[in-house]
Amino acid sequence: MERNITNDIVTEYINGFYQPASPELGTLRLEAEAEKVPIILKETESFLRVMLSIAAPRRILEIGCAVGYSAMFFSAVTGAQVVTIEKDHEMAAKASANIKRLGYEDKIRIVEGDGEEGVNALFEQGEEPFDMVFIDAAKSHYKRFLEASWKLCRQGTVVISDNVLFKARIASDIYDPTGKHKTNIKKMREYVDFITSDPRMETSIIACGDGVSVSKIKNI
Repeated sequence: MERNITNDIVTEYINGFYQPASPELGTLRLEAEAEKVPIILKETESFLRVMLSIAAPRRILEIGCAVGYSAMFFSAVTGAQVVTIEKDHEMAAKASANIKRLGYEDKIRIVEGDGEEGVNALFEQGEEPFDMVFIDAAKSHYKRFLEASWKLCRQGTVVISDNVLFKARIASDIYDPTGKHKTNIKKMREYVDFITSDPRMETSIIACGDGVSVSKIKNI
């Protein structure tokens, strides 16, 4: 059984107010949706837009780039410098082309590789701490990605993770009756338990899109 985590009628109503950050990003969204490339949902984007205006990050680390949509969205809204990590070479190439086409080459840098490996490489290169970390990559590895990213965070860094409710499967096994997603569910539950219980951060789980967690690091 697969479902949206919120009422479809409510979601449609909320998305009626959606406005893309730019006409070019609106076009890229349509292209990605037509090609069934997973990007942040409209309602998630609208929520993040407000979060970004509040947090006002100047440096953002993204783990999971896909076609570059969210990285460009972040930069368009905040003017921030974005470093984004992508494991899939083909996706990284598409993202690079999109970033160049939309004119974000001076704002966004792509690092190819696994999220943890990419973060470690950045740390070894002397990368400064980031104001925000956005995790939207392999769902079973979120905890590993955050633990690796910790050394590139500071007190006050905001960590946002997408898809943390995974079509409601994290809340209840009834939404995975065949057990097909058993491993991802187990790992994501471990991640949610980690970010909501670790005393070094304050976390809220938001029933928006496919579930968004927002964590603020209190102590490094």
